[in-house]
Amino acid sequence: MTELQVLREKGLRHYRQGALDEAIACFSEAHSLYLEKEDQHGAAEVLNNLGVIYYQQERWSEAVEALEKVHQVFTAMEDTNGQAQTLGNLGSLYRASGQLEKAAQHFKDASTLFHRLGDSRAESATWRALSTVRFRQRRWLEAILAYDSGLTCLKQLSLGQHLLRFLLGWLLRLLSGAR
Repeated sequence: MTELQVLREKGLRHYRQGALDEAIACFSEAHSLYLEKEDQHGAAEVLNNLGVIYYQQERWSEAVEALEKVHQVFTAMEDTNGQAQTLGNLGSLYRASGQLEKAAQHFKDASTLFHRLGDSRAESATWRALSTVRFRQRRWLEAILAYDSGLTCLKQLSLGQHLLRFLLGWLLRLLSGAR
């Protein structure tokens, strides 16, 4: 195992154990080493990990800075999955920090990319995250539509999801005045 792999694994272990400062130290060192080796993808992945930790610590500006950089790298590399994941992380960050319109836009952009990738589970989760934003904004119809979109994109629904989809359809018809 290389030094970088050891650092990443150690950082992940610290993260899982809740030792966030130790995880930050490992990921920061790994990030520097990836940059020295000119491995942009590896550097972006550990910077994404740092952004998520900063977000969990409510270090909003550091989290935004890290995740925006990651998004730029994935965009330059044309890594659609990386872009979508990062946009979802940014959406979650903005939702947690109370910047709901920014959160909504990032979730919409992420769901579009997940749709292009054919990742229906991630797309569904992103639509449902957008729904929570719209509920917090008291934009009820948009919240219901987003949740319904999250169910629609799934290939198979459980019995409970089928029932929920039926109820949402009924509610949408009721709200729109259609019969």
